This record gives sequence, C-alpha cells and structure tokens, in this order.
Amino acid sequence: MKIRFQIRGLNANAGLRAWLEKQLERLHKLIPVSSAEVVLERERDSAPAFRAHVHLAVPGPDIHAAARDHTLEAVWLKVAKKLSQQIGQRKTRQQLRHKGHRQHLLTAGRWSGTPVAARG
Repeated sequence: MKIRFQIRGLNANAGLRAWLEKQLERLHKLIPVSSAEVVLERERDSAPAFRAHVHLAVPGPDIHAAARDHTLEAVWLKVAKKLSQQIGQRKTRQQLRHKGHRQHLLTAGRWSGTPVAARG
C-alpha cells in the first residue's frame, strides 16, 4: 500500500507517521487498499483545532472520510470509525449481492426506505 501524508501545523516526526501507517494497515486487513492519502492539519485559529481527511483507493468507488476534533487521537478515531463503517457497508452490500437478495438491492430510497418498485 502506498501512503502519502500531508501534515500541516504539526510536528511530523517518524513516530507519528509510523502510528498512522499502523492504523491504516488495520483498514488494509478489511479491504485491499492500493493507496492512501492522509491530510492532518492543526489550525490554531479555529476550534476544534485538528482536522483529518483520508482518501483510500480501493477496488470499486474510492472511500474517504473527514473529521474535526480537539485532539489528534480523537480526530483520527472519528475518521477511522467512518472509514471502517463504509468498508463494512460495502462488504454487506457485496455479500447480499452475491447471495441474490434482489429485494435489498431494490431498496434505493435513502430517506424513505420504500422499495423503488413500490414508489409508482
């Protein structure tokens, strides 16, 4: 997996990069990731000060998530949770598609939950 870091306003030491790589490897165990782009920022003027954005290049549509929080660890936990949720949702859809659950695939109403065929 190829990882590209953009770290602004933080002390970008080797320990931080190693910790982030370890966290990304956990996601790589869930889904094959060909490359990852991680943007970490600390904006002293705004609250919350820390911002993170992660873009994962995976088979199919890419996965990305962003978050803001008051600490670096908290912002990373938020982003990692969002990414793992998206990966889990994708795996569930793929499993249902392989099992042939047409009714689940016809449910395209994001807001209503009504199957497309019933919306006439």
